[in-house]
Amino acid sequence: MQITVYTFTTSLLMIFAVFVLYTRTKNWLESNVPILFYLIMICWVKSYADQIPALPLYIGLGLALMLRFEFMGKPLVRLVKFSEVCVIAAVIYNCYQSIMV
Repeated sequence: MQITVYTFTTSLLMIFAVFVLYTRTKNWLESNVPILFYLIMICWVKSYADQIPALPLYIGLGLALMLRFEFMGKPLVRLVKFSEVCVIAAVIYNCYQSIMV
């Protein structure tokens, strides 16, 4: 792996994704951090990272908006949180794969 601006920035976004996972595990549902993460990540993918698919980011943004602005029962909140964790794991995996290419 060669360190370039692309790999460095993608690595920083991966660290930010881990922080978003931390906020979700602490049940900070009122936080705007995940929404900010998805918006930054979508801008990054659309501008520079063609290897990373954008569809999981759009799905994750929708799930984050559901958790932030909707009032749901506990089972549905758990399902949406689990789905968002899966999406973030997929984003981290795709970022890792694009760095290692």
